[in-house]
Amino acid sequence: MDRLTDPETLLNLAHWLEAASLSSIEIEHEGTRVVVRVGAVAEVARPQATAVTAPIAGQVLNAHPLRAAVTDVAAGEAAAFVQIGPILVPVSAPTAGHVTGRTTADGALAGHGDTLLSLEAK
Repeated sequence: MDRLTDPETLLNLAHWLEAASLSSIEIEHEGTRVVVRVGAVAEVARPQATAVTAPIAGQVLNAHPLRAAVTDVAAGEAAAFVQIGPILVPVSAPTAGHVTGRTTADGALAGHGDTLLSLEAK
């Protein structure tokens, strides 16, 4: 069944269907089901963005003062910081991912639970 899910094989099936004036084919084998439709527009699943929120109220720092802002983070890694006086509290990424947007400007005040950035899982 691995060969049937290969993109090149699926493309060939679509061409053969079109040449035979057929609109679709459905193949089921060992619990795997493949449906090929000619002319159908496939919906591309986009990764869900995860909102990363402030763990405490304070001033937002999108990067550590001695480092550049990160765009790719590991689970548990600091994606931003909240500063309260001289203390920096890390804002940990819940999952590994890519930072797709920062919703709070550097230096802005944020409350507990405010969304600071969005993270797309890897």
